[in-house]
Amino acid sequence: MEIFNLAHIDPSLMTGALSAAEYLERDMTGDRCIEITSEKSGSGLSVRLDGDRACITYSRTSEFFRGLGIIKEWITQNRQSAAKEEQAVFEHLTYMADCSRNAVCSPDFVRRLIIKLSLMGYDRLMLYTEDTYEVEGYPYFGHFRGRYSRQELQELDRFAAALGIEMVPCIQTLAHLNAIFRWPAFEPVHDTGDILLCGSEDTYSLIEAMVRTWSETFQSRTINIGMDEAEMIGRGAYLNRFGYEERIDIMERHLHRVLEICEKYGYTAMMWSDMFFKMISGGEYYGKEFHITEEIKKKIPANVELLYWDYYSRDEETYDQMMKYHRELAGNVGFAGGAWKWNGYAPLISHSMQVSRLALRQCEKHGITNVLVTGWGDDGGEASQSAVLPVLSLFAEFNYTRAAGDRDLAPRLLACTGAVLEDFLKLDNPNLTPDNPMPGKMSAAPARYLLYQDVLMGIYDCHVDAQTYPEHYRRCAKELRAIAEKGGEYAPVFGTLALLSEVLARKVTLGLDAKAAYDAEDRAALLATAESCIKTAGLVEQFKHALKEQWFAENKCFGYEVLDVRLGGLMERLKSCAARMTDYAEGKIACLEELEETRLPVLTDKDGHPISPVCDNIWRQMVSASVV
Repeated sequence: MEIFNLAHIDPSLMTGALSAAEYLERDMTGDRCIEITSEKSGSGLSVRLDGDRACITYSRTSEFFRGLGIIKEWITQNRQSAAKEEQAVFEHLTYMADCSRNAVCSPDFVRRLIIKLSLMGYDRLMLYTEDTYEVEGYPYFGHFRGRYSRQELQELDRFAAALGIEMVPCIQTLAHLNAIFRWPAFEPVHDTGDILLCGSEDTYSLIEAMVRTWSETFQSRTINIGMDEAEMIGRGAYLNRFGYEERIDIMERHLHRVLEICEKYGYTAMMWSDMFFKMISGGEYYGKEFHITEEIKKKIPANVELLYWDYYSRDEETYDQMMKYHRELAGNVGFAGGAWKWNGYAPLISHSMQVSRLALRQCEKHGITNVLVTGWGDDGGEASQSAVLPVLSLFAEFNYTRAAGDRDLAPRLLACTGAVLEDFLKLDNPNLTPDNPMPGKMSAAPARYLLYQDVLMGIYDCHVDAQTYPEHYRRCAKELRAIAEKGGEYAPVFGTLALLSEVLARKVTLGLDAKAAYDAEDRAALLATAESCIKTAGLVEQFKHALKEQWFAENKCFGYEVLDVRLGGLMERLKSCAARMTDYAEGKIACLEELEETRLPVLTDKDGHPISPVCDNIWRQMVSASVV
């Protein structure tokens, strides 16, 4: 039955309100029907509930939809009357979803995400697209990468606007364009690595085509032009063509050219700030004193906003100092925090929430008005986009209420997304091994390398606690499986990580077992380890099937083939390792050279002791010491 009677709201809100109400009512029961009215005001959000009538007074469309989420929360709590007033800390609150690291969110998933964000009170969404969008005249741009069509983007833009959310283009105009350089067609605009060739008119023709695409698809006239992590700028084809120049001078000219293009299409630009600080300091971005001169200040145009991004710092002093430096360097400054979903299949929600609380307090202190939370998908986009919903809720609640404790988040998260905070926090557990009860200084995620590392090579075996890890992963599997069995929208996320934990419970000590059996010349134990490898391969196959369901519920098909290769390769390698061990145990080969090698720690402390867990996150380095 209809629970939200929207007949008396402003007609301009109706299209979005119907979509939001349909989502809100999906899990609601009872015979209560609330008549909603709306009033436009000059400032802030006010929500009132009196019996079966509710009024939302709002200054911005995004606030009206947050009001709907609040009413849903009250109805769920069976409240008959309630009132709430809120004033946002930030002018803009944005989520940036990575759609460039193989996982390109499907339009249907983006629409569901938009609804959830609107109910939280977000007013912007960025889809981070390096090459995953169509650019007229460049058929190889995003070829076989799941690129968005113009029609898809236009439809998403209209859908978001109806829910009070501005879709802001988020692209790259300097580095992070490695995917296009696998095609010879882009050789004329290639400097080195993943970096565009500055100073080339071909490059600026490409960038103008990029910007033109977004001007014709999104209504927003704000654009994120990227320009981060381009340390090797001017060191490849640029050096050969134009000779040596200081990087900061090359970047200054390039930035001016890009901003001219943006202005031509009516855009106000923002960019990541790290390159300026790295050039000032000789490579450092965090935890360093910066000497900012007037000469350096002059190199930063007044018409670009610098985004200070920090997903790591665990002390409030770092945020405080970096925001002071940013304010000293530029007049227009924003901040980007992180919802950690980029270290494999399991997220790091606890770390994300810990550092975000510190950062957000400093954003308010320093008058930062544009705040983003980023959901990167480094090295394959393996984690679910939905896994970090609690972090998105934290940013929203701080923005509107200055409260960001778990008790504040839980009811809001449930009302806006249907996600249970207590359950979602358990998604971290595959990474929270007993020696890593809270992710370490650099936010280690051991579940990924423990999954991918080779049994016979044992690259990370010095960092495995054989006494505690297997039981830890058995407990993870049990807890996550129980949550998955409750069903609901997020059951595949929990089911996938339950199966990952089952794999790790069996696999995590296989390398240690193989090495110990070999060194002891215990051929029977080696045969038992080989048999366990075969059983583990079967569990990996189950995990892969679950992952496929999760992937296609959120993403386009492109990029999934990489996970097929990775997990299929893992299954075959487990079988191959089993065959090698069996051949040795049966006397068919004289030795196992892999197990003759001494196991060395990847990382040690100053006394030479292994540091556990390790902060590695590159698949090709996890699977082998050879070149992949």
